[in-house]
Amino acid sequence: MSETASQDERLCPFSKPIIGKWCDCPHAVLAERCSGKMTCSLEESQRERCASLVELFKERARFVLALGNDNTELTHAQSMKIRCGGLLGMQRLLQPDAARPPRVLEVIAEAESRYGELSGFPFSEIVPDIQAFSHRARRNG
Repeated sequence: MSETASQDERLCPFSKPIIGKWCDCPHAVLAERCSGKMTCSLEESQRERCASLVELFKERARFVLALGNDNTELTHAQSMKIRCGGLLGMQRLLQPDAARPPRVLEVIAEAESRYGELSGFPFSEIVPDIQAFSHRARRNG
């Protein structure tokens, strides 16, 4: 296995939102800033939790983003809406007094603690956050 293939397997699903300062994760390591790639220093099972969250965001926001049922590639704007809007919405519900960008694993852990598993989270309550998110807005930080 080449080093590039190995690095691609460790890519953080929240790379671009982290680089844009929309969220944070202490385990994301900058790999290629120009391409927006960050790797994750955690084990595969932890990366899989983040990837599962992104898939849940995509599934629950399919209608509002006018996504088909196929696995077509998302545009950059759609990807940012799903990841950033979804995390910000979860933070709004789980940590309403938070004054900092959401910490990915912290939000996941709190959602799992409250709802048993990520799929139990009331995603319908954050779809408006996903729909309203604009990655062109400036984030302080």
